[in-house]
Amino acid sequence: MKELCVIGHPSTVGGADTELDHQIRCWQAMGIKVHICHTGDLTAELRAMGLERRGCVYHRPRDWASVDGLHCISYCNGEFLKALPEIKKHARSTTFVNCMTFNFDLEVQRHAEGLIDFHLYQTRHAFDRVSPKLAAATSAVYRPLFAVPYFDAEAFPFVESRPDDRFRFGRLSRHDPAKFAQGQLWIYETMTAPVPKAGLVMGWGAEVEAKFGRRPETYISVVDAGWLPQQDFYRFCDAVIMSTDTFENLPRVGMEAMAAGSVLVVDRRGGWELLVDNGVTGWLCADQREFVYRASRLAFETEERQAFRLAAREKLVSQYGFDAASKTWEEVFARWAKLH
Repeated sequence: MKELCVIGHPSTVGGADTELDHQIRCWQAMGIKVHICHTGDLTAELRAMGLERRGCVYHRPRDWASVDGLHCISYCNGEFLKALPEIKKHARSTTFVNCMTFNFDLEVQRHAEGLIDFHLYQTRHAFDRVSPKLAAATSAVYRPLFAVPYFDAEAFPFVESRPDDRFRFGRLSRHDPAKFAQGQLWIYETMTAPVPKAGLVMGWGAEVEAKFGRRPETYISVVDAGWLPQQDFYRFCDAVIMSTDTFENLPRVGMEAMAAGSVLVVDRRGGWELLVDNGVTGWLCADQREFVYRASRLAFETEERQAFRLAAREKLVSQYGFDAASKTWEEVFARWAKLH
């Protein structure tokens, strides 16, 4: 396998788009020539990512005839699903990566129409949640694939030296109310620390504020998701203390935190359980009270916190580094090659 075409475009925000950015680096390191045919306009922000300088080949946006003979892959892109009838006329194969833990209606429809050759997953629990509807479509062949997502840890340098005058914590997500558990502010305001607390919530918006009916205490700043670079966010945070109402697949924010040295205190479910070795690289919490207890312990036990940080970075590189990811992608490419 020498070439593939990404339908869509990576970006610097969002789980699927940032995963794609890192994944392109992995493919290129494997010697794959990466084409990009975007489903929208190539904005200045996307151009600024420098994918052409990195060796990617740009096609004119939505020029589906130009992908003729290429294996095409798309990450959670709804426009890809809409354009599939035309894309399938030209692509050698089509692969859809559902990064969520639920089916998209159009994903199920396009699969039933025989327009998606492969469905790729990063976790078994995501597959278990979305596969039944796809497997039930007797009109099409369901070909699930699995791959370890690559994470470029060097993009989030480990922050070795951190001030100790405050216990600094935060959370980062898009401003979707479902990304915020109802008890999130209560956790922050109830947990204790040996020094004053300082919080930073990135991804706050009007709908989130409406969910809580208020803003948090004044020592917790709330800002938009793009308020500052993510690396600066993790440089601020001793810990990422994050509870959601959603069932997360494999949160990229968790990988970013592990790389930079912000200890995770997160929900005991979904993809968090794959990232966090409880009591070794961070804490998994079953309810709000456990969040308060674990976060407070983390604030007081500075040596334990440092041990967690080092262990988390080591696990991230081992489990989601180039060696682990490239091995599984070789298997994916072999499956693609056997389709025709």
